[in-house]
Amino acid sequence: HKHVQEALNSKWKLQWHVNITQNSNSPNQNHMPPIMCDLWIERGYRHSRTEIVEPKLMWSQPNLHEKRRMGGSTIRPYRVSLFAVRRIFQVDTCEDWEKMNKGSQMKAPPMPIAKPNCLLVVRSSLGADYLFEASCPEERDHIVHLLKMTTARLVSHAVVGNGDTMVREFFNEDFVAGGVNASLISTTNED
Repeated sequence: HKHVQEALNSKWKLQWHVNITQNSNSPNQNHMPPIMCDLWIERGYRHSRTEIVEPKLMWSQPNLHEKRRMGGSTIRPYRVSLFAVRRIFQVDTCEDWEKMNKGSQMKAPPMPIAKPNCLLVVRSSLGADYLFEASCPEERDHIVHLLKMTTARLVSHAVVGNGDTMVREFFNEDFVAGGVNASLISTTNED
């Protein structure tokens, strides 16, 4: 429970390797350099008695919220539902990279130019991989651990029907500004 709370209250600065994101048809992604981003977990919330907005893993360029308030940016955060996260893992070597892409229906992208022992992958059940680079292996390992613990706890509550505890731990009951805005944000192709 302590790890879940730490994950829900954290925001990490990572490099997002956009051109590695699989299942994308964007021709511009082939030459994009990594983008510094903030990565965090957005709690879900109840929209009404029968509708909920699921908790999500979100990322965007740093200070996006301040720029948006000032009217200076139209870039929106990316997101993937925590229920759609299939795997979170480290990539330490080129062999790990090849193993990760083995059996993929898509042509595997080349290993990015990065510190291999700082890479982490979020694999979606909807067919996309998101590659992030931490500043050091210890930070990467800590983030992977927290994200795994958090997604496992959320999904286990859902599977065993422990809805009250799931809502208490992963959802804001009130109409909170950040949660309400999260439902209005453009997403990756995963909605």
